[in-house]
Amino acid sequence: MPDLKKKFSRSNWKDCCGKGCKKCEIAQTYIGVYGKSKGLEKLNEDRAAMHAKKGGKLKGGKKKGGGKKS
Repeated sequence: MPDLKKKFSRSNWKDCCGKGCKKCEIAQTYIGVYGKSKGLEKLNEDRAAMHAKKGGKLKGGKKKGGGKKS
C-alpha cells in the first residue's frame, strides 16, 4: 500500500476536515486508493498522526523579566 500521508504537505493536512468531502484532494485520494469506508478510516488515522506532529521551527526572541540593574 502506498504511504499517502507523506504525499501531502502539512498545510494541506491542516485544511482537511476528515469527513471525505468532494472538495478535499486528500480525502478523494484516500477514497480512490482504499475505497469509501476503509479510505475514511485510514484518512482519519493519518490525519490524527499529522496533526500530532509539531513544526520544526524553534521559537526565539528576547528574554522576559530582566529587571533593573543596580
